[in-house]
Amino acid sequence: MLIQRTNRYVNIAAAISIAVLLAGISTLAVGIQRTAESWRRVSHTHEVLQHVQGTQSLINEADALQKSLRLEYSRRDDADFQERLTALPRELNTLKQLTSDNATQQRTLADLRGLLDDYVRNLRTGMERGLAYPSREDERALRQTIAMRIAALQAEEERLLMLRDAAAGTDRARTVAAAVAVSVLSVALLFFVRAMARRDADFLAAQRANLDATLRSIGEAVIAVDVFGRVRFMNRVAEQLLGCEEGEARDQLLTTVFRIARSSADDDALAAALRAALREKQPVTGIPIAGSSPAQPERMRFWLLNCQPLLVDGEVRGAVMSMLDVTELKRVQRELGDANTLLEQRIQDRTEQLAEANIELRAFAHTIAHDLRAPLRNVQGYAAALLEDEAATLSATGERFVRRILAVSQHMDRLVTDLLAYSQLSRAELRLQPVELDRVVQLALGGMETQIAAAGARVDAASPLPTVLGNEAVLVQVFDNLIGNAIKFVAPGVTPHVRIDADLTADAAWVRIADNGIGIPEDKRERVFDVFERLHGEEQYQGTGIGLAIVKKGVERLGGTIRVEPASAGTVFRLCLQRPRPQPLPAAAPADAPPVA
Repeated sequence: MLIQRTNRYVNIAAAISIAVLLAGISTLAVGIQRTAESWRRVSHTHEVLQHVQGTQSLINEADALQKSLRLEYSRRDDADFQERLTALPRELNTLKQLTSDNATQQRTLADLRGLLDDYVRNLRTGMERGLAYPSREDERALRQTIAMRIAALQAEEERLLMLRDAAAGTDRARTVAAAVAVSVLSVALLFFVRAMARRDADFLAAQRANLDATLRSIGEAVIAVDVFGRVRFMNRVAEQLLGCEEGEARDQLLTTVFRIARSSADDDALAAALRAALREKQPVTGIPIAGSSPAQPERMRFWLLNCQPLLVDGEVRGAVMSMLDVTELKRVQRELGDANTLLEQRIQDRTEQLAEANIELRAFAHTIAHDLRAPLRNVQGYAAALLEDEAATLSATGERFVRRILAVSQHMDRLVTDLLAYSQLSRAELRLQPVELDRVVQLALGGMETQIAAAGARVDAASPLPTVLGNEAVLVQVFDNLIGNAIKFVAPGVTPHVRIDADLTADAAWVRIADNGIGIPEDKRERVFDVFERLHGEEQYQGTGIGLAIVKKGVERLGGTIRVEPASAGTVFRLCLQRPRPQPLPAAAPADAPPVA
């Protein structure tokens, strides 16, 4: 992480520095160019001044030679005089070319050319004795005008020379500043990169020391090889495994040092793993190898070999091989396999015992249904016959005892019937299918017409009720018990009123059954679903205490839940039942398919 952060900082700093360097170099190049241009202009101005002075010299020399020739003719002086007169137009042409970019100088030169033409004409006229020579005042005025024009040329060039000298100095200073800035920035960048490199080097040295210590203290055998498969590193576990120290194995081929496998197939697997890591850049993991180390040649051991290529910038620089000793794990796996086999055998034995117990339980239920209920029916029959035939001869106490015997036997018969229903509901295999709750409620109410009429009860069921996933017989039994309890457990003088409605969610139907009965205390709302759990005595409200247990067991067998919800009056049962899953639509038959017979 530190190296990545340092590389990021170095890259940012290098990018900024390079950008500044490029800007500085560009400024330096522009400065050098501007300085060279300024010096060229200064040199150009000096050249113009030299030609201006040369023009003045030619005029002075021509005037002096003309005066000398008028006093005494000399062939040599005459040649020099003619040469000066011929050179004046050439000098003016040179000045015109040199100052072609200066309109002021061009106008001055145009005036000077006309004046010099007049002046040369006068000089030539003065050399002809037969011609009239201009007056001395005219000649002096012409000379003064020419001098003024030459002075104007010289003043303009001196002004330009001053400006160009200043510009050249400024450009030179800028160039020197840019050169200094570029130099300082280059030195600063060099020191920064050097500092970052030293920091990275120190960090890498510390990381290498930590990695070396970690690899040497790790519990697995770790061997590092170079790109040619020669050993470069071995930790203590690898030394013990191969039976040689790192110094002895260094620079040797791993396939030569690795002599623990007991089969050529394991040697080939090692060679293939190295080849895949070094040539194909592919990691290889989980290669099983069996053998023995030189320290314990008699003990068979097992390892898992992993080989990981060492990549630097996408290039293979070597590979790292690790070997995990799984001998103990193999032993534990064998023991676990034996334990699983034993456990499966015990499960099979217990399953057979459970099947036998179920057979016995069904036989016991059959006994209860027939053998135990038969004496109860006899007792009920004899008691009923005694009351019918001998009621006149029985005392009041005897009649009360007989009626008590009849009631107890009837209660016992209902109890046996409910126990059988609860047992059969727990063991029966239920086939779940879509069931319409409207039909379930109507079936339950149809079987309770006599009880409802006797109590004068009122049952209001919302319609339509949803379709749920369940078993019709079980659901009829559930609603029969819940509606029956709602009619039975009411305060004296209260007409029973039962309300049934339902809500739907994405995958469930919530059915609500509310009544105006005596209610269930909050601390007993969970216990009422236990077997034989009664909240009131047999004398006050008849029952076996199994009805709600049957309801809960039936709802749970259908994959639903039931609970008692808080209510200001009466009792509210809340059932959660599964909704049937939507069936996929059948594929449409092709238009040209033959009709189905």
